[in-house]
Amino acid sequence: MHKIYAVAGNPILHSASPEMFNEAFRALSLDAVYTRIAPSGAGEIIDIAGEAGICGLNVTSPFKEEIIGYLDRVEADAKRINAVNTVVREGKRFIGYNTDCTGVVHALQHSGVDTKGKRAVVLGTSGAGRAAAYGLLSSGAQVTVINRTYEKAAKFARAFGCAAATFGEARSVLPEAHILVSCISSPERFIDPSLLRRALVVLDANYSVSTALCADARSKGCRIVDGREWLLFQALPAFKLFTKKETSAEIMRSALYRKDKHNKRNIALIGFMGAGKTTIAERLAEHARMEAVDTDKNIENDIGFPIREIFGKDGEDAFRAMERLEISAMEDALNTVFSCGGGAVLDQRNADVIKRTSIPVWLWAKVETIMDRVGDGDSRPLLKGGGKGARGLLSKRLHLYARTADMLVSTEDKSPEDIVRRIYDEIRISVDH
Repeated sequence: MHKIYAVAGNPILHSASPEMFNEAFRALSLDAVYTRIAPSGAGEIIDIAGEAGICGLNVTSPFKEEIIGYLDRVEADAKRINAVNTVVREGKRFIGYNTDCTGVVHALQHSGVDTKGKRAVVLGTSGAGRAAAYGLLSSGAQVTVINRTYEKAAKFARAFGCAAATFGEARSVLPEAHILVSCISSPERFIDPSLLRRALVVLDANYSVSTALCADARSKGCRIVDGREWLLFQALPAFKLFTKKETSAEIMRSALYRKDKHNKRNIALIGFMGAGKTTIAERLAEHARMEAVDTDKNIENDIGFPIREIFGKDGEDAFRAMERLEISAMEDALNTVFSCGGGAVLDQRNADVIKRTSIPVWLWAKVETIMDRVGDGDSRPLLKGGGKGARGLLSKRLHLYARTADMLVSTEDKSPEDIVRRIYDEIRISVDH
């Protein structure tokens, strides 16, 4: 049985979690795939997971707190921290866990940093910040939480028995600290470089972009623990929760630090018929000043009659051969948004071309929505079975979309403009990173 897992957040396209998990799945020969979800809210994450049969999720900013309201049960540590970063599906129920709290400690310890009895400063009271402080406290560290809003830091400090301060008070706290963990999403400078010293260990959770803190810490000779190590060590227990199996840090780390050599010059929209690929491709191309290409329409223009007639006259195999030729043309394309046919990913060669040349975005819609959009299926030869047939066909393709996609974006209850803006912003942020 094909199993699907995903990480959800905003932004999310920069996340390195799929590389780690997919490498571990391959190493253990597990029939599983891991992708990204770019949701508009925590409720949408659970809706998609339920409809698409997703077995497990990692949740990142800004949904670690909000997701709790949509879960059936929350494990004790996650409940105390009031943040969930790992969700496991058990039948129809979704259970929340927090692996960030142990992940930060193991990342430091694996780098040779003993946390017991050490003075640690945590910047920020987000879900990640609270998990870091909780984990460090549990490991025997003395913790001070620094936040722009003192009330938030003080509330956490009272609940967990640690100290609280504002950024303005950092001058009285940092000179005595052994460990500094930053959970601030901004890469801008918020700690005076004069407060950093050689004996300080610095871990910045913002691994996807160069931050002023890391640059300043490096110039001061601080010992830096790469933020990706925290990502790695929270992923290891999440992997075990998902699969009931263990993988090694070395396997995941090899994928985490590997550079992607693909030259992704285009955007490819994939997904089931009726998901909105043609409309979104046209709007996205216009918004991003790119060319729009619909592979199905190109085939119809080349042959001179509709796809349903190709199916009726020559059969699906003949159409797939034409589709394969059309997809292969993506190798020479530049600055193009492709709307790919719903079955394009059935062929591994097509999927490889799409992934190699483009950023593949899986447009998602529920079966009921799809049937409302495409009607009775007269123009869709594979939908003659109605909703039941569509559901069966989609279920067979889910893992293929997940395997190919760099991220999933729902088209449910959203305007084309909102969908285009989300895709465009994700890609722009990812490129900037």
